This record gives sequence, structure tokens and C-alpha cells, in this order.
Amino acid sequence: MEHKSGVLSRVLNTVAGDSGSIMTINQGIPLQGVANTTISIETKELTIDLEALLDKLRMIDGVKRLEVLGQV
Repeated sequence: MEHKSGVLSRVLNTVAGDSGSIMTINQGIPLQGVANTTISIETKELTIDLEALLDKLRMIDGVKRLEVLGQV
């Protein structure tokens, strides 16, 4: 994600707004204005489909790339 004020906050608020629960956040040092960020999300209580949440997250200004690394 871009290293600008509010991007991570918007991501977290979007997840919380659909009843997702943030389990972990790991963010690297920003290089050339972009920081790699890994967020673990508990999706058991989501009020929308996971794909719909991912689409919402992709639309946030400052989110450059989004990948699902694994699902349980």
C-alpha cells in the first residue's frame, strides 16, 4: 500500500465495518513510497461474501495490490 496517511486506517475500518476481525498486521519499511503489508483477518463473522470484501479493499485509494495468501 502507498505510504500515505490514512490508507491503513481505511483498510482496517472497511474490514471492521463488515464484521471482520483483524488478527495481525505486519508492515515493512516503505520503499519508494510503498510498504508491503500483511494483514490476517478472521472472516467467520463477515456480513458479506469474502470476495465482496476483497473488492471493497481493492477500491481503497492507496491499496496497490491485494492477494489472499491462505485460507483455513
